[in-house]
Amino acid sequence: MTSIAISDTKANRLFWLGRYAERVYLSLHFLRRYFDMYLDGNPVDFATYAKNLGPDVKENMSFKEFSNIYMFDKSNPSSIMSCLNGANDNAILLREVIKSESLSYIQMSICYLERMAVKNFAEDSIPSMQLITDNLLAFFGSIEERLFDDKALAFVRYGRFIESLDMHMRFDYRYSVVREVFNSLLRWTEIEQSVFDDYSLKRFDLMLDMERYEINDSLYKKEMLEIVNRMVVI
Repeated sequence: MTSIAISDTKANRLFWLGRYAERVYLSLHFLRRYFDMYLDGNPVDFATYAKNLGPDVKENMSFKEFSNIYMFDKSNPSSIMSCLNGANDNAILLREVIKSESLSYIQMSICYLERMAVKNFAEDSIPSMQLITDNLLAFFGSIEERLFDDKALAFVRYGRFIESLDMHMRFDYRYSVVREVFNSLLRWTEIEQSVFDDYSLKRFDLMLDMERYEINDSLYKKEMLEIVNRMVVI
C-alpha cells in the first residue's frame, strides 16, 4: 500500500464516514437483538435502548413509535436514517478517494430505508433490514479493496473502532468484546500516531479492567465513554 499526506479536512471526513457507517451497522445488530428478545416472548425495553443512544423516551411506547424515532427520524442524530445520511454526506465529499462504486452501497441503503419509512413498518419487518447490513458489509469490503492509501484506510478504521468501542460499551457488551476492539485499534495507531491522544489511550487501557468493567458501574462507564471520544483528535 502507498501512503500520502492527507489534509485535516479529508482525515476528518474519512474518520466520520467510518463512525457513521459503523453506527448504522451496529444499530441494526442491536435492533435485531432486541427483536429476538421480542420473538422469545420478552417485552422489548425500548426505554433502555433509547437511554443508551438518546434522547430518552417514555417507558411504554409502541414499536411504531420507536421505529419512527430510531429508524426513520432525520432530526434524531441517533436514528439509522440520520447516520446513513451522515455517512453519505462524507462519502460524497470523498468520492475521488473512495470511488462511486463504494458510495453506491450507502446510497442504495438510504433508498431502501426511505421506502421502508412510507410502508406500514412493523416488528416482522426487522429481518428485511438485513439488506442494509449486507450493503454495509459490501461497502466495508469495497473500501478495503479500493482504498490503496494506507493512511486513508486507517482513518476510516479509526472511526469504525472508536464507534465500536462507544456502542458496545453503551449496550453493556462483555469485557472480552471491548478489549478485542481496543486491541485492534492499538494495532493500527502506528500508521498515523499524530491524531491520537496518548494520555487517553493509556488511561483507557489502564482502566479497562475485567473485574471493574463487569460491575457495570454507571460512573465508571460514563468516564470510559468520555475517554473513548477523546482518543482521536483531528
